[in-house]
Amino acid sequence: MIQDFGIIIACCFKDYHFAAGCCASIRYFLGDVPICLIVDGDFNTTSLESTYGVKIINQKTVKHPFLKENSFGWGLTKMIAFWESPWQNFLFLDADTIVWGDVLDFGDLEHYDMIIDHNLENWKAEDISRLFFDLEGMKKHFPDFNYQDRPYFVTGVFWGKRGIFSLAEYAEMLEFKNRYPDVFKYGEQGLLNFMIFRALDEGKINVKTALIQVLMWNYSQEEMRQRFPIEDGKIGNHDWQKEACVIHWAGIKPFLVNDVYSDPMNFMQQKFYEDSECLIYGNVKINLLLEDLWRYRPTRKFIKKLFWYLVKSPSSLFSNTSTVGQNRG
Repeated sequence: MIQDFGIIIACCFKDYHFAAGCCASIRYFLGDVPICLIVDGDFNTTSLESTYGVKIINQKTVKHPFLKENSFGWGLTKMIAFWESPWQNFLFLDADTIVWGDVLDFGDLEHYDMIIDHNLENWKAEDISRLFFDLEGMKKHFPDFNYQDRPYFVTGVFWGKRGIFSLAEYAEMLEFKNRYPDVFKYGEQGLLNFMIFRALDEGKINVKTALIQVLMWNYSQEEMRQRFPIEDGKIGNHDWQKEACVIHWAGIKPFLVNDVYSDPMNFMQQKFYEDSECLIYGNVKINLLLEDLWRYRPTRKFIKKLFWYLVKSPSSLFSNTSTVGQNRG
């Protein structure tokens, strides 16, 4: 059992309903592990606080003035965990993720300061430039940093410890990021990868990689349906522990109406509705659809998908199969 440990999720208004599914998955598979939400924005979070005992960190409650002023917003909110995590040891999750199985076995924070995803991609130079940082800019500004042969990872899932990076270093990196906004890519993704591997080179931290994250963009719907089955309103009959991981809908979101396989997230969102008794319209699918519409303000493409969804299976929207109370086993 990991001591002084909890799970931290960063979210904003747009992905709060995904964060609810993420929290529900933690309760479903991991029991009463403490949860903290780092919230970007001013909106109501009482449903998660009262249902799952979730702690809240927001711009009003964050302690350090620098973080309060500079570390909220897309790609920066999660960084607060390194200094203001309620626990010494934590698992960080993006809101658009769910836990699948007992992932706590990955958390060897007794011997390592960070455990990051062992990405199966063999990153090419053009991939690194697109997803992490501009290589020419890195060569110019950080000539001593060896960018090659690194296990760079998508930063929606990682294990970490509070206090392993200095706040002064982070402030310096944010100043650099503001001055040269095109060097680091995708919010904190390039920045955090750089901070991790520079600290590793300098002998300041120990890092381990593990197969902890499944990125939906890498697989077809059919592959994911077989691997993470939801059948008749419950998790399919298979050994889910062999598949213990965090499922991450990076990029394309797990809306009810979408081209991506979203059943595991929708199942966990349904569990949240049942646990919280927050089902406003009496039908899970209608609630999920309205949440998507309300929080993401649909584009023409979304409306077109919704139209075809209703044409192809109009009755499915109004079915309300519910067996999530039949938890594991």
